[in-house]
Amino acid sequence: METVFSWPGTGLLLNTAIFQRDLPLLQGTIWVLALFFVLLNLLVDILQTTLDPRIKRS
Repeated sequence: METVFSWPGTGLLLNTAIFQRDLPLLQGTIWVLALFFVLLNLLVDILQTTLDPRIKRS
C-alpha cells in the first residue's frame, strides 16, 4: 500500500524507528500491531462460531 500510493504508514514508521534507534516508538508500534492482530483473530473466531453451526464451543 505504501509503495503503490506513496503514503507514509506503519512500515515507514517502523523502518525509521529502527534506523534512528527510537526504541519507545518501536516498542509502541509493535504493541499496537500485536494488539490489532490479536483482536482481529478474536473477532474472526467469534464470527466463525456464530456463522457456522457445525462449530460448537468446547
